[in-house]
Amino acid sequence: MVRIVLDRERDAPLIDGFHVVSSEVEFLRCATEGLSLHIQGESLCSWAETFYRGRGIAYREAVSVTKEMERTFPGLTMDQISQLLSQLGEKIHQIIRPLTAEKVLNAIYPAALWSSQTSSAHLAEWLVWVWENQPPSEIRALLELVVARLALELDENELAVYQSSLEREKAGEALENWLGIGNRESFPLLNEFPLKIPSNLIEKARDKWNLAIIASHGNFFEQLEALIIPFELKKLAAKETYQYFLQNSGELSPQHIVQLAKYLNYKEINELRNRLAPNTPGDLPDTPELIIQWFLSEYLPYREWQESFSVQAAREVVLQHAKKFAIWYLDNYPKALTGGPLAKWISFNRTAHLDRNPNVLTLIIVLDGLHLTDARALIQNIRLHASRLSIVSEDVVFSAIPTITEFAKEALFRGVPPEKTGSVEAVGLVLPEDKSPAQRLINPDTIKVYLWRVLEPDRTYHHKNKSENLLQDVAGRLEAESLKIKEIVETITDQVLLQIIITTDHGRLLGSSTRTLPVPVDMQSHGRTAWGKSGLQFPAEGWIEQDNVAYLYGERYGLLSDTAIPLGEEAFLGNDDRTGNEAYPHGGLFPEEVIVPWIIFARDVVRPKVEITISGEGKARGSGTLHFKVLNIGDIELTLDEVILYFRNGTEKKIILEKILTARHETTIQYPIDPWPSPTEIQGIRGISKVRQPNGLSFDYSAVIEIHSKDIYDRGENILEDLF
Repeated sequence: MVRIVLDRERDAPLIDGFHVVSSEVEFLRCATEGLSLHIQGESLCSWAETFYRGRGIAYREAVSVTKEMERTFPGLTMDQISQLLSQLGEKIHQIIRPLTAEKVLNAIYPAALWSSQTSSAHLAEWLVWVWENQPPSEIRALLELVVARLALELDENELAVYQSSLEREKAGEALENWLGIGNRESFPLLNEFPLKIPSNLIEKARDKWNLAIIASHGNFFEQLEALIIPFELKKLAAKETYQYFLQNSGELSPQHIVQLAKYLNYKEINELRNRLAPNTPGDLPDTPELIIQWFLSEYLPYREWQESFSVQAAREVVLQHAKKFAIWYLDNYPKALTGGPLAKWISFNRTAHLDRNPNVLTLIIVLDGLHLTDARALIQNIRLHASRLSIVSEDVVFSAIPTITEFAKEALFRGVPPEKTGSVEAVGLVLPEDKSPAQRLINPDTIKVYLWRVLEPDRTYHHKNKSENLLQDVAGRLEAESLKIKEIVETITDQVLLQIIITTDHGRLLGSSTRTLPVPVDMQSHGRTAWGKSGLQFPAEGWIEQDNVAYLYGERYGLLSDTAIPLGEEAFLGNDDRTGNEAYPHGGLFPEEVIVPWIIFARDVVRPKVEITISGEGKARGSGTLHFKVLNIGDIELTLDEVILYFRNGTEKKIILEKILTARHETTIQYPIDPWPSPTEIQGIRGISKVRQPNGLSFDYSAVIEIHSKDIYDRGENILEDLF
């Protein structure tokens, strides 16, 4: 059977067994030879059509991809269609019909980008693709069609970015704004850039920010840190600022070191402190909230510096402050066991009163012996490697007494003091140690709380205690654990709202300890703790001091036996009378052994941008009204659940509001207060607001406090005024 195909546009696919005819001479030679012919060209096809019609020979018209492209994409010019067909070549015939802009783009530039759902990651990938590929006119025409389809899935701000970023220059400008290299405030998306940052943009950030660092005398970093940009870039800027201060140490301030510490390693922080020693810590405050502030801003920087440079005079200062803290903790811990002011700061009470949101899976990762200095390094690694995690809350808690695993771990897992751990179930499902729970949690069951104890860094501290590279070994283990956390984040199905809490059972001494204390009779020891029968008569306080060792009455401290803890740096002899030194031991009551991290991360969550101001003025012990001004800057409706006011005397006031915060709107709330606090009470007052997203995740925000109080006995007031 003779088959004739007329290909007028010369763009139809060639079929096996057909002879191609593209000239009149070739047509005359083959027209009557009984061959299957593929005839190309408008004029030749018209001549052949007349020839075959006159002889009653069947033929068919080939489908023209040029005409098909014209019909499918009427907005494209003939030149653009020609360019597209040139790039496609034979691929045009392999595309499954009907044609779409996405199919054509994928044939030329194979990528998941063209079939992915819209998201912040899709927008980031889109901008990077346009910036790196510099699409010509015909490709931009197809991109416009893709954007038109995406418009139904986008809000107006996202759509504007897609529409305005079809050319390389505009896409680059959008990327720089999103990354904080340009004007971050002008970019409409609040979340961090979610992809790996192109290396040449990193270099551009470095060059631009270095100029700003120099021009601002090192102060530019404070402005940059406030931006919503990837941690990798903040760390880059911190490193460059660090280099600036190494060369310009006269401009370095304690505040600069505090700002940079979250991004530098221990060695770099010490390099700065070597140029500007921290201030001597002030007197120990008397409330948990103020002690936490004192520990983080005064004691810990001073302690790290003292230990790093072995400053003997500073060591004496540390010992004095550490003993005062230990006495404060010993006095307040028993009260916390019965609901005193310290209760909510005790770590096992945090697990006992965990917010069990039915929509959220909570994984509590307990790293054994993770003190605050190591926690800082771990958080840096998590933020670098597990970029899908965002910090929801960065807090600290107080460990159980004594600060050794045998007691503190089970208390934390079960949410009760050590004496009760034998009769209480864990607050969640306990996962095996030393085995990543990633596979176990791929599709988690109905259990909403999991506990995973990681034996690091405690194991490395003990096994490598004599190594000159101990701190480097610990740093390596912390990075390894952050990679396990990344695996967990990427393995658990995306349909699960995931929350990860990073904490520990106890901290550890920042320094070394000598085993010089004999183990008390009828007691056994571990590090800086001994427990057993003391044979002592205890006063009402529940503890006594003998030879700089605190002896605790077990029942008073929620323990099954009496306990002995040194108030200095010493450790007990081993149970076999073993002596010697131990680096970074634990079991004592130094602040760094007791105060430990409680960091909450959430996966794929953008922290809402909210500003809260609490104002009001009243007469002490009279009635008054608090005014809450809440600005919800984002596009999602939120709920202000409650505000907690923390007063200087350790008391607090919880205000339940449950007020809807409309998107992109300022909400004002009035709340009556009776009695109004006194001027003394509002000194140092703090306000923490809990804001909840529709998915159930809550975020803590510090409020700006503008509350004033006038004492009724103020000398400027005529107290007899009402009598006239």
